[in-house]
Amino acid sequence: MAQPPPSQYSYTPPPNELPYYNALFSTADKSSVGQLSGPLAVEFLSLSKLPVDLLKQIWTMADQPASNTLDPSKFYVAVRLIQLFQNGKKPVDLALNLGEGE
Repeated sequence: MAQPPPSQYSYTPPPNELPYYNALFSTADKSSVGQLSGPLAVEFLSLSKLPVDLLKQIWTMADQPASNTLDPSKFYVAVRLIQLFQNGKKPVDLALNLGEGE
């Protein structure tokens, strides 16, 4: 029996953080093609120093629908998830919000 596809996360950085996210994407997108291939994404996301198994989970969560690349919107999801995990937080919904008081 086929498993349902993973839930699709979305995250739009607030306007004051959007330039930061865009600068991160530009840094990672070395060939300026507007998307990150797996190897480029791995190289950049590994800078977070998170465990490889966790980075694989983050990739799966961000790359929906699966294309084996990260465009800016998927990249925002990946970076947000990394931020949360680095701070010991977990999202409470598909928009990657935190619970009350976090």
